[in-house]
Amino acid sequence: MRVTDKMMQGQALKSIQKNRSELAQLQNQAATGKKLTTPSDDPVGATKVLTNRTELKNQEQFEKNIFQAKNFLDVTESTLAQLGEAIVRTKELALQAASDTIGESQRTMIGSEVEQIYNSILEMSNRRVGERYLFGGYRTQETPFDRQGDYRGDDGEMRVQTQKGIFVAMNMTGDRVFMGKGIGRSEYQRQPEDVPQNTQELQQFKLSEIDREYHNQLKPEDAAALRSPASVGQEQVANNEEGVNVFRLVKGLDVALKTNDKYAIQDALEPLDQALNQINLIRAEIGGRINQLEATADIIHKSNVDNKTLTSQVEDADLFQTMSELSRADTTLKSTLEVAGRLENKSLLDFLR
Repeated sequence: MRVTDKMMQGQALKSIQKNRSELAQLQNQAATGKKLTTPSDDPVGATKVLTNRTELKNQEQFEKNIFQAKNFLDVTESTLAQLGEAIVRTKELALQAASDTIGESQRTMIGSEVEQIYNSILEMSNRRVGERYLFGGYRTQETPFDRQGDYRGDDGEMRVQTQKGIFVAMNMTGDRVFMGKGIGRSEYQRQPEDVPQNTQELQQFKLSEIDREYHNQLKPEDAAALRSPASVGQEQVANNEEGVNVFRLVKGLDVALKTNDKYAIQDALEPLDQALNQINLIRAEIGGRINQLEATADIIHKSNVDNKTLTSQVEDADLFQTMSELSRADTTLKSTLEVAGRLENKSLLDFLR
């Protein structure tokens, strides 16, 4: 096969172009610290990097949701701790006033302090985080309780997504905390944990919510009548009591103190214990949610570290290896240019020798 000068020149130009392209790529890697800058560099690796970045964005949103929910629950828990202290102080005053050694004037003075406790409980029930009320259910922009202690919110639980397919309620409704709704009633229906994922599920959710709200508005004996006879007997033995309405209890004690009704004061002692147990039960549930959020946050943090490590292995360049290859590519290009220069320097006289 005959090798012409034109073929040699073409081969030299091709080598120069290849070496310059390799050198430019290595220079870009050295400058950016990335060996994967475009999908064409490594299609499979680029797919992995994009998948990991999408996952990291989702995890960042989950972390924001967890922070928001934990903040909401932390404020709720601290509020319930104050509420428990208020109930304990009310119990102490009731025990003091129930004694036969206490006179009418002293009971009236104790009643003044109980009235202040009632006002503080009312303030707790209408406490907010930012612009949202803690205990209003879905109605976070409206005051949950009026001056008489009547509830104006709903029983909606605001759920936030903490992982794929996992939702955690970030609030406690006021009717459950302060009025004992659903406490001690096994037939009380809570909101389902499954969140609608499409239009059809949303319509079914709306219909089930209407049935649930109607069922929960029934009196315990009416709700029991809707179940089978076999389950009624079992349920009534276990639980057949509503929780304690804290507002009515404290207000009733206030009235009893100011009217010097010793027997009514004594009758309030046991419900005060029940109210404290009710609050502690809800606090325990909140504590469980907070623990769940913290555990999920730890899992997300570890997952983020693993994703970043995998992304770095695929995307980031090894600077020591890159600089070594850059030096080699530069030497190769100079050698190629030198050889190509010798070919170009030949003239007609070189062929006549």
